[in-house]
Amino acid sequence: MTGTNIFAEREESLNNLWLFIVINTTILALLINILSLNYGSNNVAPNLFYIPVVIAAYWYPHRGPVFAVIISLAYMALVYFFLGNDIAMLVSSSVICYVLIGVSVVVSSLATHMRRNEVKYRGLFNHSEAGIGLVKSSDLSIIEVNKRFAELLGYTSEELTRISFADLWLEPAAKDTFFKQLGLHESVENFETQFRSKLEQERWVLMSAGKLPDKEFVCTIVDITDRKKAEEALLIKDHAISSSINAIAILDLDFSIKYVNQSLLQMMEHYHEQDFLGKNTRDFFGSQQVFDDIREILPKKGSWFGEVSLIKYNKAPFFVLIWINMVRDETGKPICIMASFIDITDRKQMEIVKREALEQIEQNIEQFAILGDHIRNPLAVIMGLSSLAPGEITDKIILQAREIDRIITQLDMGWIESEKVRDFIKRYYIVGAAEREHPKMGRKTKYPHP
Repeated sequence: MTGTNIFAEREESLNNLWLFIVINTTILALLINILSLNYGSNNVAPNLFYIPVVIAAYWYPHRGPVFAVIISLAYMALVYFFLGNDIAMLVSSSVICYVLIGVSVVVSSLATHMRRNEVKYRGLFNHSEAGIGLVKSSDLSIIEVNKRFAELLGYTSEELTRISFADLWLEPAAKDTFFKQLGLHESVENFETQFRSKLEQERWVLMSAGKLPDKEFVCTIVDITDRKKAEEALLIKDHAISSSINAIAILDLDFSIKYVNQSLLQMMEHYHEQDFLGKNTRDFFGSQQVFDDIREILPKKGSWFGEVSLIKYNKAPFFVLIWINMVRDETGKPICIMASFIDITDRKQMEIVKREALEQIEQNIEQFAILGDHIRNPLAVIMGLSSLAPGEITDKIILQAREIDRIITQLDMGWIESEKVRDFIKRYYIVGAAEREHPKMGRKTKYPHP
């Protein structure tokens, strides 16, 4: 049963009770006035009519003045019946009737105004998005709660009225702090704590409370469980980003820096985050043309991946592999830019060393082939001259020349194998020899084969 239904039933029962009281006090007042007029007295008894008139005007404000008129006419009829044409008594009785009607009109007007305010505030109580509860200060029993208060904790309104307000608290220390503040200041605002729901679940609430007369206090609670979970998730993500070994920066849509983690500070050899905040990323790029290309491509593609040159604190350039992504909200609207960096300076230096080594290998192979030709030319001359003077010594010279030729032939075969090695090195180890497109990236970029 909701708080509205309870209030309606309570109003109906009170109306019935006060109707019974009005009828009985009216009858009693008429009987006493009849008896008084019968004895010729009209001084005190008419005042008894104020009781039913005031009660009727308060509880039935729309009919109260009519009831007062009826009572007045009945009283005037009794006066005329018992006292006849006594002008003085008729005048004094008329004054009493006018006063009865006037009091009824005033009380009815005040009661109507009070009822309107009560209905207005009862509507605010019942239909508020915040949970509202009325608690007795002496024993912390819950007098009344609205629908939202009950739904937030998984109870019905009747169940909560049978539970102590103290039993809803999850942390005794927080409960003691709350009641201490309420006792000192008679009000508490924006107090965050945890309540225990019917299913023994933890619910974070933002609570405000204030003391009322009759040793009661009203408290309002707002469910902030989802907000606390979101704050916890953001805290975890913030810690993960700040402690990540990957360098990360968050930019606004104009590429001004809003956040950098410690890894990026160390990579750039800066000591303070303020060295970056508010500055444009352009200031840290080694090539302004590359920055302009990224700025043009990112809104269209949503991301960009590639190798760029950045400038450290000491103005020394270094190479990074950068992945920039446009961050969007649930409607697809861009809200910021996130960039992650990997230092590839050592790799770039290794590529240079490899390239220089291959160039040296190629030079050695070429020199080796030329040297073989240079050896064969005089060897052919030696064999030709030896053939002009046959003999035992000539045969030995020719035999040794053929042995030298065989060795040179073996060296030529080795040179061919060296060519294959060179091609292998070119294919698999030379940076920049192949061009691929990284998945999910906005542009092609050159990097080595795996």
